[in-house]
Amino acid sequence: MFDDFLRRATDLHSNDEPFAVAIVVRCERPTSGKPGDRAIISLDGKLSGWIGGGCTQPIVIKEALQSLKDGNPRLIRVSPTKGAEPVDDITRYTMMCHSGGALDIFIEPILTSPHLLIFGRSPVAERLAKLAKALSYRVSAVVQDAGWEQFPDVDLLVETLKHDATKMGPRTAIVVATQGEDDEGSLEQALRTEALYIAFVASKKKWEAVSEYLREKGIPTARLNSVKVPAGLDIGAASPEEIAVSILAEMIQVRRKSQVHEAVEASKPQVNQSIEQRDPICGMMVDIRTAKFSSDVDGQKFYFCCAPCKSTFDKDPKRHITAGATP
Repeated sequence: MFDDFLRRATDLHSNDEPFAVAIVVRCERPTSGKPGDRAIISLDGKLSGWIGGGCTQPIVIKEALQSLKDGNPRLIRVSPTKGAEPVDDITRYTMMCHSGGALDIFIEPILTSPHLLIFGRSPVAERLAKLAKALSYRVSAVVQDAGWEQFPDVDLLVETLKHDATKMGPRTAIVVATQGEDDEGSLEQALRTEALYIAFVASKKKWEAVSEYLREKGIPTARLNSVKVPAGLDIGAASPEEIAVSILAEMIQVRRKSQVHEAVEASKPQVNQSIEQRDPICGMMVDIRTAKFSSDVDGQKFYFCCAPCKSTFDKDPKRHITAGATP
């Protein structure tokens, strides 16, 4: 069992895919999950391992996916009652369909290294690649006619942008440091990605000319306005090394602000009732797209997190509906 856990974690880590680890740290019997039980939750919501059955798994999957969004670990408690006084830093779930015990589960996100994609072979590009590796970035470079001797620190060196090879995503940072060598083509490729941070090592005057060309190529104005020009924070940088430092500082600033924003968004209650509905028995929010258990009462659909909740509801649906537990 533990070998399977390690194998799954190793595979995901080798493929540079984020995942969350859930570990049972405490239990009050009777429970099917015991301290030390663990599972891996991948970005697609698939759970591999064991942390208890019934209502526990969907709760863990939900919280694990939230942790991957905001980057923060969390401790959750699944129990049939809310207990006495609230405990700081513990997210509580009251499960009326639980068999009587309680579980405390620690969830930790395992995130991928931040990714930097550099266009160009300028001195700034070289220094930036070296410094980014020192900060544990995964670095890719798109360079025409350049060998590994010029970029010995990068993880991937290609002549044209290949989305699959570079494993790009919204959190990829892109710096165009071509400095006269295909500025327009490199920027057009960069702007057609989902990257949150795109910077251009150039003057404002240079950018005005290039941006006009890109606008004619169909790049939306809002996307053009998102480009950081000149690249980096204004620290009075002059040398290639100093410019590289200013760019990395700006990248870190943007990434941290994004994480804070995602954490705030993740903490907001779900309000999209077309996607989630409340289980009328235990009160858990259920994703109706993947719900395995449901009942139809007078043409109205009710969804449940597990079979025991559905069974309890079906014994006297009118009573539960009258009690106000509607989806």
